[in-house]
Amino acid sequence: MLRLALVALVLAPTLAHAEEPPPTAVPTGTGGGQKPASSGTTEIEGQGKFGSVTAVDDENKDVTELNLSAGGMLSTGNSRTAAGTLSTNFRLRRKVHQFTAIVLGNYGAAAPSPAADKFETTVANIQGRTRYDAFLSERWSAFAMLTARHDRFQGLDFRLNVDPGIAYYIIPKKNHRLWLEIGYDYQFDLRRDDAIIEKDDMGNPVLDADGNTIQIADKTFQNHAVRLFAGYSNHLSEKVTFDTGVEYMQSVVYGDVFRINWDNALTTQLANRFSLSATFTLRYENHPLPDVRKLDTITAMNVVYRFF
Repeated sequence: MLRLALVALVLAPTLAHAEEPPPTAVPTGTGGGQKPASSGTTEIEGQGKFGSVTAVDDENKDVTELNLSAGGMLSTGNSRTAAGTLSTNFRLRRKVHQFTAIVLGNYGAAAPSPAADKFETTVANIQGRTRYDAFLSERWSAFAMLTARHDRFQGLDFRLNVDPGIAYYIIPKKNHRLWLEIGYDYQFDLRRDDAIIEKDDMGNPVLDADGNTIQIADKTFQNHAVRLFAGYSNHLSEKVTFDTGVEYMQSVVYGDVFRINWDNALTTQLANRFSLSATFTLRYENHPLPDVRKLDTITAMNVVYRFF
């Protein structure tokens, strides 16, 4: 996988006051969950959580926050590579209502040899997630989540996940949370043309007797699944925060089909609104498209800017 190295300053406008990241900030990926680094989290459903947080009074239920993070790498000469990751994370809470939105993107390219004239794309994905929570009590909430993803190397032009469910907070503090979610997942895939045709060992399309490409998978795919998620968020310190979440989706249509997403983020405050975030995202799909590997991981380091 691509290595994303740090360094990128993000300058940005301003947008209201920050607290700690939303309960949904860690997964997504292919389904939902809490965020991703790309987030990088290649998978908002992505990939890891970004942002440093200041503890606030538990009685304050109204929150508006926006975090922006970015990282990149560029090398020239004999080894030529370019990579970048970008993440935005928005949270709005008013009393018992909460809305969150996350957008994550990753891109990477490299020259296969010193003599090559052109760069070849090695990473290309973007994902986004929106979620609405209605807090029924201190420990219970009902939610609806919508996740969209484009991933060139997973063979996806577009993947849509719709996830309603309920959440139970074992530790319900704003700066220290442990919670479980259970719900339903609907998945719709629109696959890339080059991912559903048969290819030879050189990567060239195989043609039938009439000169047409041989299709080895359907252009679209739909699935219904049970979704389980566990998340943990520790923001007890203003200087160091940690978020993690693991998501499991078991198909009820195809008994041997399941997916796992795992997102992690460790954030250290550098100064004022700037922080450094290290994220790790894992995406596992046990029945991917032909010629697509089952496991993807992304490790990234990003500079984070927290708007107030």
